[in-house]
Parts: sequence; C-alpha cells; structure tokens
Amino acid sequence: MSFMGRGEFQLEFPWTEELDAVTGIPPRKALDSSLPLLLRIMGEEDLPLSVIMIDIDHFKKFNDRWGHDTGDRVLRHVSRIIREAVRYRGEAYRYGGEEITLLLPNTSSDEASLTAERIRRSIYDSPLERQSGEDDESLPIPLSVTISLGVSTFPSVAGSELLVAADQALYDAKKGGRNRIAVYNSRKKDESLPVVLDVRFPAASSISEGSYIILTRWFRHRGELTEIEAREISDPGRGVREFAEGPVPPGGPVTAEIRGRVMAVERRGDSTFFSFEVEAEVLDLMFHHLKDRDS
Repeated sequence: MSFMGRGEFQLEFPWTEELDAVTGIPPRKALDSSLPLLLRIMGEEDLPLSVIMIDIDHFKKFNDRWGHDTGDRVLRHVSRIIREAVRYRGEAYRYGGEEITLLLPNTSSDEASLTAERIRRSIYDSPLERQSGEDDESLPIPLSVTISLGVSTFPSVAGSELLVAADQALYDAKKGGRNRIAVYNSRKKDESLPVVLDVRFPAASSISEGSYIILTRWFRHRGELTEIEAREISDPGRGVREFAEGPVPPGGPVTAEIRGRVMAVERRGDSTFFSFEVEAEVLDLMFHHLKDRDS
C-alpha cells in the first residue's frame, strides 16, 4: 500500500489480501493492524494522521423495505465511491455494519474536512441506479443515498483516542440532521463528565491501567448500567484483540462498542476485573446506536 501526501512524503507498508466480502475493502482487523503502525510512523516523522468515520444514513430502511440484497448494493456503491476518493492518499476499512473508517496519513484536520465534504457530495450526487434486468417496481430508482461523517486528527487528538473522537464527531453530525460532516471538538470533551463502569472479563487479559480499549461483545449484569461483563476486548494502540468463551446469561450478549480508559485492574482466578472510564457522551452514543438498530 502506498500513501502520498504533501511534499515528497511517501509511505509504504504491507498490504492485506483479505477484503470484506460485501464491500470489497479491507475489514476491521486490517484497520486494527494499520492504525498503530501509522501512528508510530506519523509520530516519528512529526506528521498528522486523520481519521474519518462514515455512517450510511438510515441504512436500516434499505434492508427492511427492499431486502438485504439492496442493503448490500448500497454498501458496495458507497464503498466504491469512498475508496476512489482517497486512492493513493489513504485507505478505507469496513468498520462494522454500515460504518466505514478512513485513515489519511500526512493529512491535516482542514484537509481531512475538505476530503470528507467531497466524499459526502459525491455520494449525494450519485444515486444508486437500477441494475440491468432488474424488474422490482417497488424499489425507487434512482435510490437516494446520503452519509454522515466525523473527523479527528492526530496529534491534536491523542492516538489512543482517535477512533473515539471521530465516532463522537460522527454522532454530532447525525444529531445535527445527517448528510453532513462534523469535526471533533476537544473543548466539548473537556466539558463532558466521565462515567465509570465496573467490568468483568471472564478470561486472563493483558490489559493494563491507562490503556484505551474497546469492549465489543458485552451484557449488563442484573440490569445495572454500571456493571457489565465483556466477552471481547480490543486495544487499538497495540493491535491486540482478546476473547472470552463461556455460557451467556439471559439477556445477552449485546453487540455494540464502548470505548474508554482502563482503571484499577485486578486479576482473580481466570477472570480480569477492572474499572472502565468512558465519556458520558460516548455512552450516550452507544445507547443511541442500540435504539436506532432496534427501531
């Protein structure tokens, strides 16, 4: 993979041959491998690294009204436009569901914002056309598709917080009406009070205090918001993902993401217990995600 940026800077690093089957772009695990490498290189070269988180607006309606084949076509359509827009400048990854993440090395916040706006406009101006031989008259063709985008940039945002910050900006864009971009506002973060969750991971873990990690599969204990059990932990800063097996209690697991900082790690027997500090707005974002998914 080759990234070109301002001046004579050029970056090459190993490419994964594995691509997401639906979108044709690299999957989430390729992002987990690429981000720590890019952060290290950009830090050593004193260069910026921007992240753009992208969400297809009202994606659930495509699947619910016209079937998953149409939803997959929308994903492929959007992914193709996005990847063409950043060719030789960065890479697009399928983050999960209808979310796509861009990594843009040697790209400032202003440059990333301009790129995000070009992508937003390209998709807005490129409705999905009918396929040859398609005769489903219930499907409105051309089918209008829009996206929302959130931008964050290293080093103004710490590398361990880049994804969280871009996700928060994406939430702001969606909250602002969708079909728009938002740039992460660090001053807004300073005004947000943290929430501390008590987490049990039913396996040995290599996490340590101060790490910024992601809980992906988890469920709440006894309906309490602040006490949960996690079955999957990712540490993007180290490119590490850990899993725990075992029976799942009634009501779980929930497949969503909570991101934050590890505090007060304690290992007892085969389990790891820790406090998990998240921004209240990040937790709010997660609940909005679940509400949108279930509505």
